[in-house]
Amino acid sequence: MTGVVAATIADVADRAGVSTATVSRILSGVSQSRPVTRARVLDAVKQLDYRPSGIARSLKLRQTKTLGLIITDIQNPYFPALVRGVEDATWERGYAVLLCSAAQNAEREAYYLELLAERRVDGIIVAASRIGARHEAWLANPPVPVVLVNCEVDVPGVPAILSDNRTGGRLAADHLLELGHRRIAHVAGPPSEAAAEPRLAGVRDALVAAGLDPAKLAVEVGDGHVSGGQRATGALLEAVPGLTGIVCYNDLTAVGALLALRRRGVAVPYEMSVVGFDDLELASYVDPPLTTISQETRRMARWAVERLARTLDGGGRNAGPEEDGRAPEADDVAGTPDASDDDDEPDDDEPLVVRLPVTLCVRGSTAPPRP
Repeated sequence: MTGVVAATIADVADRAGVSTATVSRILSGVSQSRPVTRARVLDAVKQLDYRPSGIARSLKLRQTKTLGLIITDIQNPYFPALVRGVEDATWERGYAVLLCSAAQNAEREAYYLELLAERRVDGIIVAASRIGARHEAWLANPPVPVVLVNCEVDVPGVPAILSDNRTGGRLAADHLLELGHRRIAHVAGPPSEAAAEPRLAGVRDALVAAGLDPAKLAVEVGDGHVSGGQRATGALLEAVPGLTGIVCYNDLTAVGALLALRRRGVAVPYEMSVVGFDDLELASYVDPPLTTISQETRRMARWAVERLARTLDGGGRNAGPEEDGRAPEADDVAGTPDASDDDDEPDDDEPLVVRLPVTLCVRGSTAPPRP
């Protein structure tokens, strides 16, 4: 059985009686052709059921209209909101997203960085904090534009957006101190997580401001997950008599703390107050609902996409006329955009690193300590 041969741009040009360059510019929306010419081309496209080649268009424009997104771990409930934010912003701009989950594995991180570059994505969004530390040399001289999201590591020349983690740690501890707690502890994130140190520093800042000795802060290192929060909280209960409040590295850690406290018969918030960080969707559904620090995750995602898009739009990658042996029509030449137009150039005054404010979201897991 003989297969149906797909129509080509040359077939459309022959049917419409114009050059392939004219067809290309009309279909890409950059031409100001006469209405009659545009109508002939669109009618030919419909008659021939012509579908433009994405590969050919990518080679011509030197763009694939695709962005890569690398996240730390797809199983971490922090990331769905960020991924959705990136997808929404790319969809609005006509881009697609290739999603890679690094699974906290250095080899996979390096593999995905190289793979995305080889697949000729137009840019890469890195939302995996450990990548900044482990692959700083690659990120400092990337083959495609890169933007970092919520990565504390400062990579020279690479735009980044993140939350004010230190202030977040202080807000969490300030809240407990204002409620009257004086014996508080911190379940920290693993040292490999770049946000762990500034969040711990923020808790200590609050103690200093309250006239308490930060050196006496009880700290137990978790793993950033529920199981680590359970283990670390159990260790704190055994090591710190009179403990009444716990600031956790993130919401998953806090959920683990709630489980550990419940298993030991410690009532939250009446006997122990717990504060998380991230404001995941699940934070409002646990029992009791979790007091936490809220990040502007979707805003970070949109900023990253817009920053990449402006960089790409300013790159002067508009396609010129196709070399197909036919002279383009006069009305099409007049409509060709000027490649020197730099209205979309990134704002030189925009800071390279943007740190967004965080807010305290008070729910049922915190209360004044019992007299």
